[in-house]
Amino acid sequence: MQTLAYRDQDTGEIVDLHIRADAYRRSVHAGLGCLDCHNRGYRRYPHRTTSADEELDCVGCHEDKGEADAPALGVIDAEFQRSIHAVKESDGFSCFSCHDPHGFRPVGEKVPVRQVIDANNRVCLGCHVELQLDPPVGHDWLPHPRSHWQAVRCVDCHTPINGQDGAHQSHQILAAAESARNCVECHHKDSTLLSQLYAYRAGQEERQRGWFAKALYNDAYIVGMSRNDALDRLSLAVIALVLAAIAAHGAGRYIAYRKRTRGQRDGL
Repeated sequence: MQTLAYRDQDTGEIVDLHIRADAYRRSVHAGLGCLDCHNRGYRRYPHRTTSADEELDCVGCHEDKGEADAPALGVIDAEFQRSIHAVKESDGFSCFSCHDPHGFRPVGEKVPVRQVIDANNRVCLGCHVELQLDPPVGHDWLPHPRSHWQAVRCVDCHTPINGQDGAHQSHQILAAAESARNCVECHHKDSTLLSQLYAYRAGQEERQRGWFAKALYNDAYIVGMSRNDALDRLSLAVIALVLAAIAAHGAGRYIAYRKRTRGQRDGL
């Protein structure tokens, strides 16, 4: 019901209770019914006013179900408890503040890196609207911030540099003063950036498509350079033509040699 809502008695604001059915059907929770999560006092209507005081626990729910393929929510929760959002926010900041449980779906493995970056950054920019100004608040020191945000995620600079394993993104969001501001931390051969998102996706591509395809078509981040697909294809075409010319030259030399030796043998 798209008009399902109520008026908060304390603030007077209209609280929207509508759940988009199409988004929910594509979410990771699509197989669950409403009462699988909202089971306190909702079985009767009208609901008690205390029903809304329920505490939904992502970590506890997943641990109870014993899902072997579920993300390491225990580790994520421990990181989140050290996050600036959990330490400084006093308005009940939780998993649901960033991830809508009625529509959340992880970005697929086959999605291009640029789309992964855009999806991740939209989560941050949904609240930090001041970063959409020009220049973005707090980032006036960063050269070409828009270009950076097309190539890296906010969390690549705003999570701890050490201890990243590439298997999952850290949820320990750092305060602005503790976040990376040193260009060299990303712009060098063994940068943290290369060891996280891009290295992880490159490993996925190698497992799925093989080493040769990974070497030719991967979305690798090249420090100090913007990737141009047209130039990539042109370079591959030039290399292929050079190899074909070398092969043709070698074949021609071999054929000429065979003819010459055959003529000498016939002459004898």
